[in-house]
Amino acid sequence: MDVLIGLIVGVPAAIAAAGFLLHERKDALQRLNQGGSLILLLLIAIVARAVAQHGVIQGGLFYVDSLSALLLIVVGILQTTACWVSAPYLAEEGVSKEELAKYYALLQLFICTMLLVLMVENLGIMWVAVEATTLASALLVAFYVSRSALEAAWKYVMVCTVGICLALLGLMILYYAQTAAGGNGSDALSWLVLRREIGTLNPLLVKLSLIFIVIGYGTKIGLAPMHTWLPDAHSQAPSPVSGLLSGALLSCAMYVLLRHLALFQDAVPHAFLQWLLLGFGLFSIVVALPFILVQHDVKRLLAYSSVENMGIILVGVGIWTPLAMYGALLHLINHALIKSALFYLSGVIAQRYHTKDILRIRGLVRLMPLTGSLFLLLLLTITGVPPMGIFISKLTIIWAAFQSGDRLLGVSLLLLLAGVCAGLLYYCWQICFSVQPRQAVPSEAERVVLAAAGISFSVVLFLGLVMPVWLGEMLHQAVLMVMGG
Repeated sequence: MDVLIGLIVGVPAAIAAAGFLLHERKDALQRLNQGGSLILLLLIAIVARAVAQHGVIQGGLFYVDSLSALLLIVVGILQTTACWVSAPYLAEEGVSKEELAKYYALLQLFICTMLLVLMVENLGIMWVAVEATTLASALLVAFYVSRSALEAAWKYVMVCTVGICLALLGLMILYYAQTAAGGNGSDALSWLVLRREIGTLNPLLVKLSLIFIVIGYGTKIGLAPMHTWLPDAHSQAPSPVSGLLSGALLSCAMYVLLRHLALFQDAVPHAFLQWLLLGFGLFSIVVALPFILVQHDVKRLLAYSSVENMGIILVGVGIWTPLAMYGALLHLINHALIKSALFYLSGVIAQRYHTKDILRIRGLVRLMPLTGSLFLLLLLTITGVPPMGIFISKLTIIWAAFQSGDRLLGVSLLLLLAGVCAGLLYYCWQICFSVQPRQAVPSEAERVVLAAAGISFSVVLFLGLVMPVWLGEMLHQAVLMVMGG
């Protein structure tokens, strides 16, 4: 099994290297990345199945439990769809052979770093992997080398670097607390060792470390007020990359925060932990709401929706009951699948209409029936309409809020989500059904793009109707891992 885990990291790195040998042959390069993505998905499925059947896999630097496996499945699916939809998207963009080789190399390195984040055991190495995701993805954000793309990439690097430095400061404080309590230097920042010893560390230092880590990794998650990089980066990146940024990278960052919270829960006052998480979660939803209501850029609309959904997930985590944590993890999966599909289709729509301006995208369902209908269903899904999986996960979090006895939190969450839903439904109507002044008939999205978006939609619909036994068990195991069961 250790070999398989090594291959999960090695395959994308090998594809990135091999891509340079095929940079003169576009078709071969695309087939290499598409085929490699399927092999990688298969490897991830084997490892996830082993975790589901036998529990934790541990060896050397790597540690894979149910929480890791859940996120590995998400990244595995999204890297596959991103690789397959990239080919028609980049062909429509008319990129050169050199640009294509650069794109796929960076994409594979980005995937490699995210997978590393999910599988390393040591918190210090995890921090390095998180920083590596920023470096790899920033170059993808700047892929078009336009003024707006370069500004977005610069802001992304600067804001996230400040955030990640704060997380590093939190880790340094944690390291100091560990060594001051007599910890062995060779086990420094080992998650497993810290989990055993966290109760013996200086509580004041642990509390201070928690604050820096939540703010630092919260920046990477896109929590307000550290979210300012997110709308620019997601709107300027090529759409397959936007799908990965929103669906996979934000999920990986949330995973890192959960991995740390699993440590801190026994060492800091419960009320303080809840106050911190609920505060950032609710504030993120509040900040995203007005930007969703007055938005004119379809990709920025989706980006602010991601800020809102990360806030919802953090609220679920902050309630800190098994039911709320289950809802938060389920929402993490649902959001990743649907948001990536929305970004794939929004990229095609922007190409066909030659604009991302919502005011100029009209009559989508009439002009592009298949693409428009699927985009409509995905938008309705992200608002949380029944019986989709997102409806179930949002309902679970709200129900958990009321069940915990905090009615004010439950009512506040309901009102905020109603406002976001109204804004998204308004734009949904404008894009899909309003009258198109011009009679130009754009072509439908390519079949592979429709298939990728359709699969994500089908999975989320299925999760709203039936929860597979194996997935439900993995979710429960992940909840126990985070909450210390």
